Amino acid sequence: MRLPPGCYLQEFIDGTPASVAFVAARRRVVPIGFCRQLIGEESFGASGFRYCGNILTAAGDDDDAVDAVCALAGAVGEEFGLVGVNGVDVILQSGVPYAIEANPRWCASMELIERAYGLSVFGVHAAACRDGEAADFDLARARRAAQAVGKAIVFARRDVMIGDLRTRLSDSAAAGDLHDIPNPGTPIRSGRPVCTVFAGGRDAAACRDQLTRRAAAVYASLDAML
Repeated sequence: MRLPPGCYLQEFIDGTPASVAFVAARRRVVPIGFCRQLIGEESFGASGFRYCGNILTAAGDDDDAVDAVCALAGAVGEEFGLVGVNGVDVILQSGVPYAIEANPRWCASMELIERAYGLSVFGVHAAACRDGEAADFDLARARRAAQAVGKAIVFARRDVMIGDLRTRLSDSAAAGDLHDIPNPGTPIRSGRPVCTVFAGGRDAAACRDQLTRRAAAVYASLDAML
């Protein structure tokens, strides 16, 4: 089979999409968060391999995978001499992390780390870049002390004209954790993002359920605007 120009082949690995965020300085790597990724979730209007959010898991979820993923982050950080905050995306298969990509930049999961752990991610990034100091942070302890926290991007399922989402959802559980809200009168085409919902829960499953409920409230509000 001839490969079309501009394309490449990538092995498909069946497993759980996840990521680790870390700060690096002087070839020292400190993990600051482990997340499951939400990919192609129909509940949020996504499909295929489309990214639609993260869940920062707590102790009790993914414990067997965290050490292996953090070790992978350490190897990547040391090999490439990374500095500041970074992330590595992986697929977990039977507890083994298969690296998909390294992101030497701010990553989408990092605002969840700030929410859950009270850590200033930009602060540790600046300290690593300016002073060569990696954060003094214990991820295992942080995971034991916090609940799961997640966010999901809600994509339009059809072309819509946005009304006042905040007012319409003022009595909903979604209202306090609704972000990236478009101005009333904004047209949004099918498949484009509408807003972001946040939620927490005792574990990843409970957090995902809350995200799904909040996304459903957004869709109900959009339906009422027709």
